[in-house]
Amino acid sequence: MTNPYLERAQQLLQINRTADAETELRKALAENPNEAMALALLAECYVHDKKFAEAVEMAQKAVAAEAGEPLFYYVLGKCSFYNKDIAQARLAINEGQRLDPGNANFFMLRSQIEFYQQNWEQALREADRGLELDPESVSLVNLRAQALVKLNRKEDASATMDYALHKAPENSYSHSNKGWVSIERGQYDGAQQHFLEALRLDPGNDHAREGLKEAIKAKNPVYRVILKYFLWMNKMQDRYQWGFIIGLYVLYRIALRLAENVPALAPVLYPVIMLYVLFAFSTWIAKPISNLFLRLHPVGKHALSDDEKLGSNLTGAAALTCAICFAFYFAADSEPAFRAGLVSGIMLIPIGGTFSIPPQMKARKNLAVYAIVLAVAGAIWVAVPGLTIALGIFGLGVFAYGGVANYLISKAGKEFF
Repeated sequence: MTNPYLERAQQLLQINRTADAETELRKALAENPNEAMALALLAECYVHDKKFAEAVEMAQKAVAAEAGEPLFYYVLGKCSFYNKDIAQARLAINEGQRLDPGNANFFMLRSQIEFYQQNWEQALREADRGLELDPESVSLVNLRAQALVKLNRKEDASATMDYALHKAPENSYSHSNKGWVSIERGQYDGAQQHFLEALRLDPGNDHAREGLKEAIKAKNPVYRVILKYFLWMNKMQDRYQWGFIIGLYVLYRIALRLAENVPALAPVLYPVIMLYVLFAFSTWIAKPISNLFLRLHPVGKHALSDDEKLGSNLTGAAALTCAICFAFYFAADSEPAFRAGLVSGIMLIPIGGTFSIPPQMKARKNLAVYAIVLAVAGAIWVAVPGLTIALGIFGLGVFAYGGVANYLISKAGKEFF
């Protein structure tokens, strides 16, 4: 006999009412604590609620209750992946595929794992292997397109997404991915249309909302350069990103030393050094500054979250303070105004870094504390210039900020939230 609690739970999960689904599943488990399907569905609820360790525990119980069912190994693999236990996820997938080698979902999960580990070629291969079993899988087609983007095969990615939309024109996720592919190809108007359609189909699609903001902001030629840089960097594995950042800094230091010690090279090197400094500064402040202007856009203003509005407010306040203080310094030759302008201008970097991480993440809190310490030290130095310890804390903090923030931002990018 079909369990009515399980039926209701499955219906509730389909419309993302996980709390109500969990209630029904607990009723089913009260009648039969070893009901494997109820345990597996409860694991899915926990994944949705970001309770990944609890999800793994429920999935393991489902497997123990019915070890011959491949579906439960898929659920265990998925839960283990989100819990960042890749080894356990692979073991579960292997066992599930042994039981059901023709199930394309296992290749989809393999592709997701390889993508997460930045193995773009392998992610593409796993998606293709899954599509050999299930050519109609829109999820696998989307994964294939995402891997192609990372491999810089933009035309192939665009054609893949056209196929996905042909198969499922009402799929919000496909429209969102097509929008991002369009951004990669510099087709910002087309990208906006796909993101708007994705949000019409699913107003909670954050992937599309982020894309819509980027497509609108990319109309600005200055921001477009920064966006292309970010997209290019995101195609690199972490170790290559760090190598590039450190390499650029080393070249900057070498160029600075050469300009100081070889005066004949100074007229050539100093403009290059200034361009590097301006570009590095811009990468930190581009998003919050552009969000200020986005608030004037008839569509873009609705895409901004309250947190992004706060970030743009703080950025605007710091930039305005900087401008006023330097104007006063040039008008009245006021040293306190110069110090205040310098500190408020530099504070644009930690403000931008802090608001580049979602508010619910630990890294966000760490960077917020870092920014507050810098602001306090800077304010003390402005008020009491003779207190060199405040200047030392501010100076060292600013010097170390890039490395610390990049590490925390990179780490946060690997979190599931």
